[in-house]
Amino acid sequence: MQPRMAIRIVVLSLCAALALAVPAAASPGQVPPPPPGADWPNYGGSYYNQRYSTLTQINTSNVKNLKGAWTFHAKFGDKSSSFESTPVVINGVMYLTSGRDDVWALDAKNGQVLWEYHPNIDTDKVAVCCGLVNRGVAVGSGKVFVGEVNGHLVALDQQSGAKVWDVEVGSTADGYSETMAPQYFDGMVIIGISGAEYENRGYVTAYNADTGAQVWRWYTIPAPGEPGSETWPPGDIYKHGGGSMWMTPAIDPDLGLLYLTVGNPGPDLDGTVRAGDNLYTESIVALDVHTGAYRWHYQTVHHDIWDYDATSPAVLFDTTINGKPVKGLAHAGKTGWVYLLDRVTGQPLVPIVEKPVPQDPHQATAETQPFPQGDAFVPQDARNLQSPYPKGAIFTPFEELPVLILPGANGGNEWSPISYNPDTGYVYVDGINQPMIFTYNPSEIEQGKLKLGSSFTTPPDQETSGTLTAIDVHTNRIAWQKPGKYMMIGGTTTTAGGLVFAGQGDGNFEAYDARTGDLLWQFQTGAGANAAPSVYQVDGQEYVAVASGGNFQLDYPRGDTLWVFSLTGTLGPVAAPPPPATKPEAAIIGAPVQTNSIEIVNFKYDPSNVVIPVGTTVTWKQDGAFPHSATSDDGTTFDSKVMQTGQSFSFTFTTPGVYTYHCTPHPFMVGRIEVLAASAAPTAPLPATPGPAVQAPAPQVPK
Repeated sequence: MQPRMAIRIVVLSLCAALALAVPAAASPGQVPPPPPGADWPNYGGSYYNQRYSTLTQINTSNVKNLKGAWTFHAKFGDKSSSFESTPVVINGVMYLTSGRDDVWALDAKNGQVLWEYHPNIDTDKVAVCCGLVNRGVAVGSGKVFVGEVNGHLVALDQQSGAKVWDVEVGSTADGYSETMAPQYFDGMVIIGISGAEYENRGYVTAYNADTGAQVWRWYTIPAPGEPGSETWPPGDIYKHGGGSMWMTPAIDPDLGLLYLTVGNPGPDLDGTVRAGDNLYTESIVALDVHTGAYRWHYQTVHHDIWDYDATSPAVLFDTTINGKPVKGLAHAGKTGWVYLLDRVTGQPLVPIVEKPVPQDPHQATAETQPFPQGDAFVPQDARNLQSPYPKGAIFTPFEELPVLILPGANGGNEWSPISYNPDTGYVYVDGINQPMIFTYNPSEIEQGKLKLGSSFTTPPDQETSGTLTAIDVHTNRIAWQKPGKYMMIGGTTTTAGGLVFAGQGDGNFEAYDARTGDLLWQFQTGAGANAAPSVYQVDGQEYVAVASGGNFQLDYPRGDTLWVFSLTGTLGPVAAPPPPATKPEAAIIGAPVQTNSIEIVNFKYDPSNVVIPVGTTVTWKQDGAFPHSATSDDGTTFDSKVMQTGQSFSFTFTTPGVYTYHCTPHPFMVGRIEVLAASAAPTAPLPATPGPAVQAPAPQVPK
């Protein structure tokens, strides 16, 4: 038996034993909490996170008549932020957040402002890996709770918006931030912490809703001696092990369990310093909601080196499988699979098989990975991609060289909450298909410093796309799937009216038939509709609300409009924004510059077009966060080899001519050097004249 396998068996045996320690309050016969009707009381619609509404006024027969009832402008629209808030509605009052943590209480019938809160955070001093965003609030104990990007949790008076208390969940100096919607339960407000890309240690914390005092805290990375610590190397690496919690947890009040999805380990794509499975990263974890005590976990990716972190929130459901009642849990992974578990024990409902995978001893890759039986909702194999880059499939390891393309990489379902409809037995999943280049990039551990470890770029010959998929929870098979032109991010919501609502990056907000997937309605909102909708009712009128403001990481068109729709609405569609790119944009070789110093920043040479006299020594300074080289296209004239951050390379040009070069790990990075004979050497900088266009990808931020 190999040491790694021995570790895994010990851990799983321990987990099986702990899984039996379900809280004494567990009683599978009790009635689950009702799904939302008139209200949409929290981010996921209910403690089960189903995003399912029992309302039927808007249905498959009349959704074609849906129009805008009213709009609200959050007035924050800048390109560094996203608008992904899900409005919470309670007793006719809507609570909405902006990407910069502003909070409004609105009349849910007409959008009139009742109160507003503006923290005015200096975001230039905040460490956040993936753009400024806030996904919503929690409401309870007469307060509205909002996580702020500076790592704070704030309680506001529900009636006035006045600040009641403010606690620091995590310090920005250590790279911590908050972008998730908190969860309120039984006098507590529960919130995770983000920032694994800054090489810190994740945790989730429960606070007293009245005072802000800490009730309990559970670390997603175990300390030495704690269960799961044997999946990390000895020493202090656990303090930098990552394990962010990005999204709102689900709760089963009957079982007394809280369900988390835990993100990537740190360092992110460098597995060399963290041999082992790295629990509890890339895991679904059940905790005692009252004490934070560990109950069980299921790890979806062992020793992740691909950033396949568990970002989509867990969804709870009750159904019957093989004639037996089941308490289920569904999670859509960035691997492209839906993981279906028994939420009492953590055991798979549909078999998940450990299979051997390709190995890279240097990256300490896991011997096996979990493969759910059923269907993936995005491609997982790059064999058919036409590209000059070496190709790989899911779980293909990568070294510094060569560069690989992995399908759906950093895609699958990313931050997009899924929905579950008990009438169909389907979960509805947004999908991202984004082939990417991966390169190994070792770096010194520095907590609080952003280190993603790889390029995270789409190569210039590849096209991105999306999927909307209905997965049957009884079989994990696709019931229907709609391919899309754009990567889908934001989430889905479903209703008893037989509908599924989802938005597109081009600004279209859409309704589909929940059973067949037929597109029934489409409405242009004017900016990327990349937020999860909510559904509610006021004075007998059903409304559907969605934030239309685009997405930072995918560069979808920005805006600041909350759209609210009804069957009696009168507002029509607005002009469409410029369509998002589905391939990397073209980059231009810059104007010629006379210099002997070239800076390598992330994914470009600055300047990229240089003119020098013969005999000049040119120095490339590697200031990028990722590995880069300066290698002549002929492969022989000069080659810096791969340089890490802070290294440099010099070469003296003794022969006139034009020299083109590239970066070996990232061949889309190109440069040009023109060496002039002594008699032709300029005495002043040359005029700016554009050079030839070269295709190059824009960096894709992974979270």
